[in-house]
This record gives sequence, C-alpha cells and structure tokens, in this order.
Amino acid sequence: MKSLTFITIFMAMLVAVCTSKSVKCFVKGPKKPSKLPVPAEESEIPDYENVLRIFKKVNGVPRPSQHEEKMGYFLVDFAKERGLEYVMDGKNVIIYKDATPDMEGTPMLTLQTHQDMICVAKDGYEIDFLEQGVESYNDGTYIRSKDNNTSLGADDGIGVSIVLAILDSKTISHGPLECLFTWDEELEFSGAIALTPGILKGKYMVNIDWETDGELCIGTAGGLDVAANLAYNITETPSDYAAYNLSVSGLTGGHSGVAIVNGGSNAIKLLGDFLATISDLRLAAIEGGTFPNVIAISSKATVLVPETQKAEFETKWKKYVAEVKEKYAAVDPDMELTIAEAKTPKESMTEAQTKAVFAGLANAAQGVTEWSETVKDIFETSNNVGSITMKDGTLNIEYLVRGFNNDNIAKLADNVIEGFEGSKVGFTTRKYGAFSPWNPPLDSPLMNYARNIYQEHFGKPISLRKVGGGLELSEFAVAYPDMQFISYGPTVNDPHTINETVEVKTVKSTWEYTVELLRNVKQLKN
Repeated sequence: MKSLTFITIFMAMLVAVCTSKSVKCFVKGPKKPSKLPVPAEESEIPDYENVLRIFKKVNGVPRPSQHEEKMGYFLVDFAKERGLEYVMDGKNVIIYKDATPDMEGTPMLTLQTHQDMICVAKDGYEIDFLEQGVESYNDGTYIRSKDNNTSLGADDGIGVSIVLAILDSKTISHGPLECLFTWDEELEFSGAIALTPGILKGKYMVNIDWETDGELCIGTAGGLDVAANLAYNITETPSDYAAYNLSVSGLTGGHSGVAIVNGGSNAIKLLGDFLATISDLRLAAIEGGTFPNVIAISSKATVLVPETQKAEFETKWKKYVAEVKEKYAAVDPDMELTIAEAKTPKESMTEAQTKAVFAGLANAAQGVTEWSETVKDIFETSNNVGSITMKDGTLNIEYLVRGFNNDNIAKLADNVIEGFEGSKVGFTTRKYGAFSPWNPPLDSPLMNYARNIYQEHFGKPISLRKVGGGLELSEFAVAYPDMQFISYGPTVNDPHTINETVEVKTVKSTWEYTVELLRNVKQLKN
C-alpha cells in the first residue's frame, strides 16, 4: 500500500512537471539502440508517399488559428509513439531527433513550420472548424479539399507533414534536429513571439512555409493590423423608410499578401464604396469577410432609404453593378451583386453613424497603394479590409496593412484610422499585431549552401524571390540575431480560399530537396 501511494504521488508530480510551460517531456529510451537503422544509399531518397499519408492525417485534425490545441496533442502523441524527446512551450511544440551515427558532430538544423490554418468555407457549407478537420482529395496532380468546400490547410499543413515524415524516417542521414511547430502564425505570429527566449539551440533554421516550388524566399513584407470599433446608437426606424438586402459574392479573394497584386476586388470594399454615395441612409445589419489577411469574397448588408428615394437607389445600384462587373471581369469572373427589398426593421443605426461607417470604408484604400520600384510585380505598401461585423451594439472592422518599410506601413495605417476617428461619431481604433519586414543577407553560409545543394541535385539554379506575405522568420531574426535562415516549400495555389490546392509533384521535389539538405549538412560549420 505504501509503495502504491508513492508511485501515485510520483506520477502526479511527473504529470505536473511535464505540463508546465517550457519543460522537456519525452518518452525515455536507449540513446543508442543495439540495431541502428541503416541510412539510405547516397543515390537513394526515401519515397515521398509518407508525406502525403501524414498530410491526410494532419488535415483530419481541427487547427484554426488561435485554436490549435488538438494539433498540439497530435504532435506530442507523434513524438511519444516514436520515443522522441519533445518540449511543449506554451502551445508551441518542439520535437528533437538525434543525429544518425554517420552524422554525429554535424550542425543542428532547426526545421520550422506552423500548426494553424486559415479556415474558410464555401457559402452555405456547414462545418465547425473547431471540431472538424478538412476532407481532402488527391487526384494525382493536385490535393484539394473535397468538392472545394473549404480551404485545404496546405499552408502550412504540408510543411508540417514534410517535417513529420523526416522525424518518422529510419533511413535518412541527418545531423541533430530540433523541429519547431508554432501556433497562430496566420493571424498574429503569437507562437513565434511567445517562444521562450533562448529555447532554440540550432544555428541554422529551415522554414518550410513558402508556396512556390523551386524558389528560396529572400524577403517578406512587414505588417500592422488596424481595428475600427463603433458602439453604435440604435433608434426607431422612421415610418417612411424602405429596406433592402444587398449582397456581394463569388469573388476570387485570396491571401492578402500574395493575391492582392492581382488587382481583384474586395466584397466589403465594394459595398462600402457604393453605400458611401447614398444620402439619408440607415444601416440595420452588415457582415462580410473572415480574417484581416484574407481578401473578402462575400459581404451583405441590410440598409434603409426614404421611400421617395427607392427608384433612384435601385437605379444607382444597377449602374454600379454594371461598372464593377466590367472593371473586375478578368480577375473576378464569378462576381455576383444582388438587391432585394426586405421587411423594414423596427430599429436601425442613426444616419450620422451610418454615414461615418461608409465614409471610413470608402476612405481606406484597398489593394496595392504603391508598387515597388526595385522588384517586379510586388507592392511597396498595400491594405486589405478583412472583416466587418455588427453585433450586440458594436460594429467592428479589421484591416491588415503590409509593406517593406515600417514608416510607410505606419503612415497608411494612420490614414485608415483618420478616416474613422475623424468622423467624430464615436469610433475607437487600435493598432496591433505588428511584424517587421524580413530581409536576409543573400550571401550567408546557409543561403549559399541551400543554393548549391539545389543546383547539384536538380541541375539548375534555384530562383530567389521576395513576396508580400509575412513569415515568422522576421520574429526569429530579432530574437536570434546570430541564426541563419532559409525558406522554401511546395507550390500551394490560392491559399486561404476554397480553391486552395497543393501540387503533388512539387511535394516530391520539396521532399527530395529537404532530404538533400539534411544529409549534406556536413558542409556547414558548427
């Protein structure tokens, strides 16, 4: 009885320690098993099919940004099942793997990906992303969500799967590995920011969160979120007002750091620009978009106009629809704008506050505000209105400003803010989630090594490209100034949309590239 009590107490203490914020928790096993796996021959690369199998499992785990708990448990179980040491640092997970016998004494590599995904669904498709994973379909050329019902989560589930396949392999030669899986990359870089200082031990970080095969990232934009909030006043709707339901849908949308250069429209902006031209308007309801880093593909509003202005209102709407459909025909061919009379609600927002809402939306630029003078087809600054909600007495509008210069980002954010606060009807604003541009040196030992390995294996040079999206490397570069970084990955098309796909053949080439980087790491200095 005494020994049983001792064991119970000991196990309780062990559980308490292993669930604390930053403690290494691992399944204990022999450091050097009696029969070590034999590395693959130098010319042989293990098949990439295991990446695809793991990706299907990863997609079965619910992991919306800021709700990655289930994914964290999945990663921990993955490590336990393979006897690998791991750390739970808040919601970040780090899994370690010792060097293979032929690679002892080589530099540690830090493989980095993020757990979360942007969850969007087709209009009318019901799914609880907190409880349900993504059903995916592989047609041999592309992997996509089943029937394009939801986003796929290849950003960055495919990167996670490549790293897990490395950890799962018994044949790949590699030095010591620490594999970092961060949380909330998509919205606020929360995991990268909250990472315990000094917890990473590697000198070289390999980020697999890039979205074009055959490229190394050589720079990303910084950004700043802006929120405008209004505690609005509800008054009785005048008896001589008529109500209309307006909607915009079917837009192409996409990642606000990537697809924004395509010149497509934004559903919230389209409604805002039109309604800003209407006098004596009252707002009863409005919603649209999903997240600040996603170009809004749909929005809808219930508005009220005086009965005497109905004909004029309908005529203006019809003319506006024709104009925007023509303007965006090439990028948004499936755009739909509808109008329908509705039952007049008893209450609505005051005219003054309604006017201020749409004046603010119209004032804030959407899309590229300045093009880069040095890099083709990339912005210098851009802005995206990602969501608008009106609920429980508060109207909320969310923006994400991006750019390659922090001063220019701040100026554009201030312009957005002035458009709302300047109305003097009660808007409050805040800036949050700031992240800096990342501009790595092009001649670092790791960058040169990565370029050489690609040339040797594929017989052609790897491309170098800057992009308007953000990577967590901007945060790691500040926290670890002596660390060197590269970023690459398979081709992911239309991320953050229901049309998201990952190209299967590029998963294979990215896998091969990763294996080559690992087993030639002796070329890097400790």
